[in-house]
Amino acid sequence: MSSTSVMKGLLLILATAHAFVGHNHARRSLNPEKVLTRNKEVKGGTTTVTIKETTEFYSGPMISRHTKLMATVSEDSITEKDNQAKDEAIVEPVTGNVVFLLPSNADQIQSKFGSRSPYGNPTVLEAAQHLQRKIGWFSDQLVNGQIVVLSSSSEPTQDEQKLLQDANAVIALHLSSSAETEYAESLFKKRRQRQQDEPDGLNFCQFALECGELSSNELSSICGPFDTATASPSSLLPWTDVASGKRLDERMKGLFKRWTSDDFTYALTLFFNRFSGTPIDWCKHSIDATWEKGPVQNAQELYSMVNKCGDCVVKCVQDEQCKECLDALTALDTTDQVASYRTIVSYESELLENFSYCILQKNNIFNCDAKIPQYPKVKPMTQFRGTPLTRKVARQILIGHLDDEDSLFDDSNCERMPTSWKVAAGANVAYDQFPSQNQIFYEAASNQPKNEETGKQFLWYDPVFRVETIDGRNVWCKRHYRVREGPTIGTFYFSVLDNGVVSNEYWTLVDAADDLSYIIFHYAGAAGAVGQRYLGGLLCTADGSLDPILDESQKGSTSAILPKGPMVDHVYSKLRSVGIEPWELFCVDNRVDSPAALDAGEAPLDHFRKDVLAEKEKRKSQQ
Repeated sequence: MSSTSVMKGLLLILATAHAFVGHNHARRSLNPEKVLTRNKEVKGGTTTVTIKETTEFYSGPMISRHTKLMATVSEDSITEKDNQAKDEAIVEPVTGNVVFLLPSNADQIQSKFGSRSPYGNPTVLEAAQHLQRKIGWFSDQLVNGQIVVLSSSSEPTQDEQKLLQDANAVIALHLSSSAETEYAESLFKKRRQRQQDEPDGLNFCQFALECGELSSNELSSICGPFDTATASPSSLLPWTDVASGKRLDERMKGLFKRWTSDDFTYALTLFFNRFSGTPIDWCKHSIDATWEKGPVQNAQELYSMVNKCGDCVVKCVQDEQCKECLDALTALDTTDQVASYRTIVSYESELLENFSYCILQKNNIFNCDAKIPQYPKVKPMTQFRGTPLTRKVARQILIGHLDDEDSLFDDSNCERMPTSWKVAAGANVAYDQFPSQNQIFYEAASNQPKNEETGKQFLWYDPVFRVETIDGRNVWCKRHYRVREGPTIGTFYFSVLDNGVVSNEYWTLVDAADDLSYIIFHYAGAAGAVGQRYLGGLLCTADGSLDPILDESQKGSTSAILPKGPMVDHVYSKLRSVGIEPWELFCVDNRVDSPAALDAGEAPLDHFRKDVLAEKEKRKSQQ
């Protein structure tokens, strides 16, 4: 990367080369004792899905049978029904499970999640129930989430105790009474002993969060082979599994402390990816030089980077701004989407884009292949203003309030504005927190009216948002997405080149008010070349405020928590229908008169659109 990061990589490679010679990991072998394979066909609509079923038999208490179902589709053209048939036919193997241990009053006490949402803090039980669902989505259903609520009058049942003792991961949350913490201490002690005694103890972790003062060592964390309660000399040797567990323990705790569902769930997927023996697609890739990769892979990646992109590397490290960005990224774990994306947008430049494009996108030096997440399954709205939604109207809803010839202007009295929508609140911790988020949707110049219902049309989407850089500046960032219509009306494929890396996204139009006072999007995306996947959702209004979903008597409220009302309840219900809890939302600061907004200056809203408008006028004059 920069001279600093290149040197860092070289030192890491040299340091690990000697250490790895003759080193054997103490990991339990994951080779099956017996393998049975058979093929079967599942019919779905006009498509045949061939299922290859492989059953692997293991010894040991953790896994007795592991079944994999791999699908091969016989046709490229798959209808929505066919997709559904395929989804129902494929059953993923279970890699592990996580149990959330909650206090007896979990439905009454507030958690630390949702501190920046218009909903407020959910109860501990509400938060755990959503994390239970989300760990399945982040792991592609490879990890099961379960909940045990302690009783104030009795100990857990035998089944619950067995579940807690056998679980790969146990997360104790908000235990406060002496009886609850004593039980947790006893449980953690038994699990600690089992982790030490059993050969599959690598696949164990336990954390106690917000559980009093943690006066006892028994509630200290375990992460794989690393136990914070027992100092091991191996943790000082960075190439060992114990040291790897220590690094992961520190990282998971840092993510937990953010108290967002994205970070919390991601921390758990990191554990299963590292120590379960099964890669988790959400986090299996890294573009950093790490001890976990080993010296050979680190050296290969470094050589490939210098050999294929040497000119870009030299130009970037010789430029002060580009080098400063690389140095800042070197200090981060780049799989931390929150920190890495804020760093990148703080130092955007053509040199940085060329550097990233060559290394990541063009040559894919780190062999990343992230795909758009398939969970949760989200359905688009089907009705608008009492009639079935059409492709044309779906596009017009996206265009929204923009002063454009393709806008949905009629008797709805929509105000013509320079933007389609403004984001009032978003659900992704990395990408939806930026202030002053403007959305501009408009038809491409090449669109033909005769194709409006065939799925051949496409739009442009230009998000223009303000960034408060890590060095204190306020700047505008802009992107230019190509938007194609998806397989179902109300769904869309988005693609963009963002700082040299292509991101592909699948957006769903979840709900829109008849008067276009608000709109709800869900999106799932992936930046394949850096191995990152993400989910999110947006609640948008014309002016970026939440007033349009409030009753008349509530508009203009200065309360951080939205007052309840029929429209608010409806919006929350729609968000929940696509897997977004209202406490996951981050309110966006869209004030135009704030010191930061004034410092940034006028937003470049027409930066890309002006050329498309000119092309449209040119085509009209030639007709």
